[in-house]
Amino acid sequence: EDYLEFIYVLSEESSKGLVKIKEISSALGVFPSTVTETMQRLSEKGLVIRVDYEGVRLTETGRAMAKAVLSKHRILECFFYQYLGMAPEEVVNEICGIEHHISDRVLMRLYEKLGKPKCCPHGKPIPICPQEE
Repeated sequence: EDYLEFIYVLSEESSKGLVKIKEISSALGVFPSTVTETMQRLSEKGLVIRVDYEGVRLTETGRAMAKAVLSKHRILECFFYQYLGMAPEEVVNEICGIEHHISDRVLMRLYEKLGKPKCCPHGKPIPICPQEE
């Protein structure tokens, strides 16, 4: 999920929507060979499309998964910022990993409690908001 999230964020900055292996490697702090192997697995699962010598792009399924994780990440950032009084630069490291384990039900309650924010404390949009019940 971290790979998909980073590809999504980095692809938003790319005119082609492609992200280079080196960019992912730098963002995640792993070796390019590790990224290449992971991209192969994600490609086999239908989550990314590999373009030789150019990079990777998310499929629609991969994009939906990435947006869901990023939404959780940014809603949690809002919670840590608003309710715990943490600085925006502090919240990023604190929530890494939590977004992978929080249920949609709890996320929805947080989202509502926060007043249904449109952006995280860094000013970046929350790509998809939980479905209202």
